[in-house]
Amino acid sequence: MKRYLLSLFLMSTLCFAVVPERVSNNIEKDSFTKDNSNLYVRDQNRAYNRILSLGKKEGLSEDKIDNEVKSLEKKYGTDYEIIYKNFYYNVKELSKNQKKAEEIRKINEEKKEEYNVLIKKNEMPSDIKEYIEKSAESRYPDNYSERVKYTEDLIKFYNFIKK
Repeated sequence: MKRYLLSLFLMSTLCFAVVPERVSNNIEKDSFTKDNSNLYVRDQNRAYNRILSLGKKEGLSEDKIDNEVKSLEKKYGTDYEIIYKNFYYNVKELSKNQKKAEEIRKINEEKKEEYNVLIKKNEMPSDIKEYIEKSAESRYPDNYSERVKYTEDLIKFYNFIKK
């Protein structure tokens, strides 16, 4: 029985140890208006700890997590269970957008290589090559996949006129 109580005490202190003073004060203020204040405090602390663990799992720094929590506190008050739900969706959306941006960046790098090979391999006069490069670069400065398509079309058009 003593071991059980000791382990319960250690677990409860570990759960509450991570919560910053600002958050703890917010939870304590709100608990005075609740009937089951002990349960409320426990649930709010658990929700905040879930926020921290999710943020760390997704690779966010403590500062970013804290800033996001502060902005959600302004929106939703200090109910950390509601904040956790919104934080979860915000982080998942951010993670999805970062993965999408990473995929686009990889594709863009591949197309950049393809574009450089395309420009080098064509046997055209240098002034026409320069014109095609400048034209493609001015139209699509950061999008190499579109730049490749545009350059291929211009090369096809030049070869058609040449014949």
